[in-house]
Amino acid sequence: MAKELDGVRVLALGEQTHGGREEFLLKLRLLRFLHEKLGYEVLLLESGFYDIGRLAQAMAAGQSLDALAPGNVFFMYAKTAEGRLLLQYLDRRQRSSRPLQLAGFDSQHSGELSLKGLLPGLRERIQQRAPELARDHLWQPFAQLAQALLSLRPPLPEAAEQAGFFQQVQAQRQALCREIPPEQRAGVGSEGWWCQLLGSIESQARSLWSEGRDFQRDIQMGRHAIWLMEQQFPGKKAVVWAHTVHVARGFERSPAHPQSGEVMARHWGPAYKVLQFSASGGQVLDYLRAVPQSVPAPVPGSLEALLGRSHPGAVASPAQLLIARGPVTLPQHNFEYQSGGIEASRGPGRLGQNWDFLIHIPRMSPVQMVR
Repeated sequence: MAKELDGVRVLALGEQTHGGREEFLLKLRLLRFLHEKLGYEVLLLESGFYDIGRLAQAMAAGQSLDALAPGNVFFMYAKTAEGRLLLQYLDRRQRSSRPLQLAGFDSQHSGELSLKGLLPGLRERIQQRAPELARDHLWQPFAQLAQALLSLRPPLPEAAEQAGFFQQVQAQRQALCREIPPEQRAGVGSEGWWCQLLGSIESQARSLWSEGRDFQRDIQMGRHAIWLMEQQFPGKKAVVWAHTVHVARGFERSPAHPQSGEVMARHWGPAYKVLQFSASGGQVLDYLRAVPQSVPAPVPGSLEALLGRSHPGAVASPAQLLIARGPVTLPQHNFEYQSGGIEASRGPGRLGQNWDFLIHIPRMSPVQMVR
């Protein structure tokens, strides 16, 4: 596989459900290989841009990511045995001569660090550039709505309140994001970093207040990833660790609402590749209900049916790596072990079209919740 990654700057490792043990374990093996042997120096994790930024600072100061993760890192990474193996690996690498740099690229901010620190920190930064925008009569109405958005369950404001909110966001953007000094363009806590967070707040408002009709989460996720790699980590290579729906090329809810993988693919072109996982049987953990669910039986004649038949019924059968030379037209699992596309996606995902590599796991087992 190393030869296939020549010229690939950003490699995304998908996961179908956040709940497959073998998926997580193989992703970690791949991450170790990519970092330790192929020189990938950055991990972009599906978790809050703000929260992971602050946690990266804490790690650099000697604190443990594994200890700080609950409540701040996406819970399927922070509260499963398999996810904690990733966090523990990052802690070990932090103590090495060549740490693996960590950043979050999710635009949803509901972690404890975000809930406590995002808005106070933003106000402090704005006060330095445009003190009038931080005065109570302008700040408090904005902050009240923004804090509710961070909870992911906000009440729906009246149209006039929404208009005032977006007007304030634009005023803050004008004050903070124009003519950023070179020394403030990148890094946690820089003005460039806070500009990205303004984009997150706006995207969260447009997504939630429109009840998904103007879904901006993934667009902003893609923008975060691009900013991180072009501003904070220029010239470095990155691994993206996230759900397949966020990293696959070609997925969209509408032509105006591409998923983040498509945003990244448009920016990096062939330097962006995607690896998908799939299974023919077994179980995964339904992370929303915290109960095991069976992997659906593959459709007869599908890619998973053919791959599963290569090792009939063998629990210990090896995983198989497939490298695409062109679109595979056989029916395939897309993500969440379904065959259809997301919402308004134009069709099911395919090897060679939406992802470049596929690792097939004969039988999956559920991750274990530990916290």
